[in-house]
Amino acid sequence: MSDVSKDMSAGSCTVVDSPKVIRQLFFGVFFFVVGAFCWLADIEPLFREDNTAGDGLVLLIIIFVRFILFPLAIVSLLKFRVERKGYVVDTENDILEFPGGGIEAESWLSYFNPMYHLQGFKRHQRPLSEIRHVQSYQDTNTKISTDSQGRIRTRTNKKDILEINGDFGAVLFTFTSKGKRDQLYSAIVQLNEMGFPVVGR
Repeated sequence: MSDVSKDMSAGSCTVVDSPKVIRQLFFGVFFFVVGAFCWLADIEPLFREDNTAGDGLVLLIIIFVRFILFPLAIVSLLKFRVERKGYVVDTENDILEFPGGGIEAESWLSYFNPMYHLQGFKRHQRPLSEIRHVQSYQDTNTKISTDSQGRIRTRTNKKDILEINGDFGAVLFTFTSKGKRDQLYSAIVQLNEMGFPVVGR
């Protein structure tokens, strides 16, 4: 899968965050296969009266997996369908197309709108000409814990973020690596001719 597709003559560029796409596809297929195996499993013997408590536990686990893994598979495959097309910068049509999930709420009322919480399952478009500011940064979250021997351990989670602001509000894009983030950053700045500092035309 090509991570970056460019057609500078037509003024377009596509950036695909391949690790994220592959992860969604893997989990979608994995959950589906395991869920299908549990649906095909013969659970009738587990309903017998002479079964042990362990058999009852197995039955509960199988039933739980049946009704959880298939929805998880559907969610992962829907995310794969959205993510696989990547981020498209199209100056000819004045469009920035991207996967949902990072659109900031316009007001507190947005949190009561179901479509706001389901935005990650569809693709969205914003006019390139309305972008006024582009910023890239790394969001760091450090967690401190203590192990069984009383030693303090720290774990740092890093997210590479690209934030765009404009007449449409704010949108945050989260990437698996700094390289992917910078590819889209450069594409927006160069193709949209924003100049430096990175503000609107």
